[in-house]
Amino acid sequence: MTADNDESKKNGEQSGFAALKCAERALRESEYKLRQIVETVPGLVWSNGPDGEPTHINQRMLDYSGMPFEEFRHRGWEAFVHPADYPETAEAFWHAIQTETSYQGVMRLRRADGEFRWHDARCEPLRDREGRIIQWYGLCVDIDERKKVEDQLRRSEAYLAEAERLSHTGGWAVNRKGERTIVYWSEESYRIFGRDPLQGMPTRDWVWQQIHPDDRSRLREEADAALREKRDYVAAFRILLPDGTIKCLESNARHLFSAGGELLEVVGTFVDVTERRRAEDALRESEAKFRDYAETGSDWFCEMGPDYTFTMLSENAFGFSAADRIGTAYWDHALDLETEPEKWRLLQETVFSFKPFRDFVYRGMSNDGSPMYVRASGKPLFDPNGEFHGYRGTCTDVTEIMHAQEALRESERSLRLAIDGIPGLVGVLAPNGEVETVNRQLLEYFGQPPEWIKNWGTNDMVHPEDLRRVVEVFKRAIASGIPFNIEQRLRRFDGEYRWFETRGVPFRDDTGRIVRWYDLLTDIEDRTRALAQLEQMQSDFAHMNRVSMMGELAASLSHEITQPIASARNNARAAQNFLDMQPPELSEVREALSCVVGDTDRAGDIVDRIRDHINKTPPRKEHFDLNDAINEVIVLGRSTISKNAVSVQTRLSEGLLPVHCDRVQLQQVVLNLILNAAEAMGSVEAEPRELLISTAQHHAGVLVAVRDSGPGIDPAHLERAFEAFYTTKAHGVGMGLSICRSIIDAHGGRLWAEANEPRGAIFQFTLPAVQVGP
Repeated sequence: MTADNDESKKNGEQSGFAALKCAERALRESEYKLRQIVETVPGLVWSNGPDGEPTHINQRMLDYSGMPFEEFRHRGWEAFVHPADYPETAEAFWHAIQTETSYQGVMRLRRADGEFRWHDARCEPLRDREGRIIQWYGLCVDIDERKKVEDQLRRSEAYLAEAERLSHTGGWAVNRKGERTIVYWSEESYRIFGRDPLQGMPTRDWVWQQIHPDDRSRLREEADAALREKRDYVAAFRILLPDGTIKCLESNARHLFSAGGELLEVVGTFVDVTERRRAEDALRESEAKFRDYAETGSDWFCEMGPDYTFTMLSENAFGFSAADRIGTAYWDHALDLETEPEKWRLLQETVFSFKPFRDFVYRGMSNDGSPMYVRASGKPLFDPNGEFHGYRGTCTDVTEIMHAQEALRESERSLRLAIDGIPGLVGVLAPNGEVETVNRQLLEYFGQPPEWIKNWGTNDMVHPEDLRRVVEVFKRAIASGIPFNIEQRLRRFDGEYRWFETRGVPFRDDTGRIVRWYDLLTDIEDRTRALAQLEQMQSDFAHMNRVSMMGELAASLSHEITQPIASARNNARAAQNFLDMQPPELSEVREALSCVVGDTDRAGDIVDRIRDHINKTPPRKEHFDLNDAINEVIVLGRSTISKNAVSVQTRLSEGLLPVHCDRVQLQQVVLNLILNAAEAMGSVEAEPRELLISTAQHHAGVLVAVRDSGPGIDPAHLERAFEAFYTTKAHGVGMGLSICRSIIDAHGGRLWAEANEPRGAIFQFTLPAVQVGP
């Protein structure tokens, strides 16, 4: 039994070994057949283990990549897949491995020659009976040509969409399956109809609802007629959008029929011609306006052929009924051809040279036979080859203008005769100030031609010292249109400069516009010299008045001078005493000597003021502080004030603008008023005797007032007080106030007197103030 059992066991083992061998052989055959299948698949086939590591790559894939299998096992996929596609491909593939789901992707794979080609890759898991993944199988199919076709198609679609957008053309298509249905509606069609693509494809009913109600029936009839006649059609219509916008469209449609004549499809386009229609409407309106202007205006249009004869004329040419002029030239109806041959020679020389001409004026004949003046302009016409085809131009009836110009010339001749008869120098200027004409007397005075006079601002016609001032006043007057008056020195033909008063007045038309200026230049040399002599006489009188006042003040002024001299003497003795001390008191000596210097300066100032008032010097204007000048005068009149027991108060305004005057003459006026007031109050017993001197800013400049509490002036004699030789003093000459008024008048001010209630008088004067500094 044991032996039988052993034999049986041995036979069983042999039988099992044989079965295993058979199974292995069958597996190898199965793998071989599978490998053969894999190798014959028209694509790149590969397999991976459950962990995603490569287990097999078919020969086609090895040949395509030029890479050995081992390289794929060591991250060869990274070199095989395009760098730009690898990150996304690897992430998607490993996500499929981890989630045990299928993988699909598109990427570019590198061929052995280095070219990358597009492939569609798919990978599926193989599972055992328990559902466990035992293998992954993948396939890559070359789709490079398809990809390129798709890309080209997308580019073509993009180009088409851009072309539609630029040309405002939308496409559409309708099929015939059952009810006609829109199967295509381009992006530009959505834009034209204002429909959001997210709303989906429109229906035919929706499209018809967008068509303007006034066009809907007509458009249906045209479309149905084209269908019945099996022909293409073009239609123009409007659409009305929900927001009220109206667009103008043109539609082209083509019917596609089967061989049996059955309608298969209708394709067409919409063209948005709204802007074009607006432009066309604007052009028609512009042409209508132009036609109206041409028919109602005084201008007319003309065309001439190569032989210079009219081939076209506006209806209003040469007055009316211009048809008779066709075939004739400009010069055929000219009335001045013989009287003005030179201008016609120049015109013919121009047109025979094929050059443009402008504003040619001639005297011709109107269609009714009456003379007329015509102004013509023309431009030569050439074809693309440069061949001359004639002229095109405009003409204008300028008869009234020429008559007006003749009347103007006659008026100017009359004007010249008139201004030549004026006993003075006269100039006529343009609105901008340029010299247009001058009279005979002006030319004779300067002895120069008109061109020299026109350049008066750059030559020596005006005295150099006056030129800048004159130019400023003149420019200001021309810019503002306000009359001007200037005194200036003008150079005579012999080189002598004489004073002239120049008055300029603008002449305006009915609208108020300045059309010219008239200037009258009057010789005032003799008057100027007489005024200078008068001013000299007034200056002499003023000097005599000052000397007279200084004589009257001699006693009091000697007291004013004696005081600082005595003080200086005392301080000098004190200094000697301090020097005699042992040791000497040098600090006291220094202080005493400083007092001596101050006293002598004070005496010197008084002497200087007296000298200024006594010296006979020409008037000298300067800027100075009026308050300081008044304080100096009060010092000069202090003795007279004290002698008459007068109380003086000052109310001098701070921040007073400076004045531009002769300081000595102005102080003479104030001193005269102070002395008159002090003497007037000293002549009466009434108390108190008060003198108030004040200054203030005034709308006219600066106001100075001297108020006293004396007997006053009879209101009937207020103005007589300023007359020469009028006086109420027993020993007076009566020239003081008269001289004072002439001084103030010469400075552009005003001096007057008033009653000071309840008693006394007020003498006031104003002076123009000036702004000094920037």
